[in-house]
Amino acid sequence: MTQLVCLNGHHVCNECDSKDITSLISLYCQNTSLIDPIQLATNLMNNAHFATHGSEHHYLVPAVLLTAYYNYKNQPELKREALEAALKRSSIIPYGFCAMNGTCGAGIGAGTFISIITQASPLSEKEWQMANLMTARSLERIARNGGPRCCKRDTFISLVTATEFLEELFGVTLEHTSRIRCPYFDKNAECTREDCIFFPNDLPKKKALLNKK
Repeated sequence: MTQLVCLNGHHVCNECDSKDITSLISLYCQNTSLIDPIQLATNLMNNAHFATHGSEHHYLVPAVLLTAYYNYKNQPELKREALEAALKRSSIIPYGFCAMNGTCGAGIGAGTFISIITQASPLSEKEWQMANLMTARSLERIARNGGPRCCKRDTFISLVTATEFLEELFGVTLEHTSRIRCPYFDKNAECTREDCIFFPNDLPKKKALLNKK
């Protein structure tokens, strides 16, 4: 079963649709020393083969957060294993999950990140709580900013929320772009433009929405 269909009516499975891009994400993340998750994500999304919308964003979020975190901690030996875990976990989140199940894959990706770095399990106490709290915070902000779907917007929201969460609960301050000006709006037919917090011409005015509780 899949929600992804081409113009000729052919169904494409989630794994095949995102396979080449997820390989690119893994390769790039394994070989960069950047600690800015926004810059990491933007560098990857600027690739010509990276879709405007798609399930690759579900892996992108935990991948760039793990990369920034382990680069910050100077623990490159832990990064490869963490990325493999993130890819495996994100691969089960299908395209269209945000509308069909009411749970955005980008928001889940932030929780996946916390789950991996804390080694959370179903039997964990504090770790279980933090992973779910991370997802909840991301999803609330995504929901408050409204639809229709935009994988770029929800990715940015999840990354900003995760960096704040890291600083608040872990004392880890990652470098990150403080003023995000989305360069992808012209590729998104459903872009809300001035109503989006990341639309270039309206960022200062709409920025308060991101922090709305």
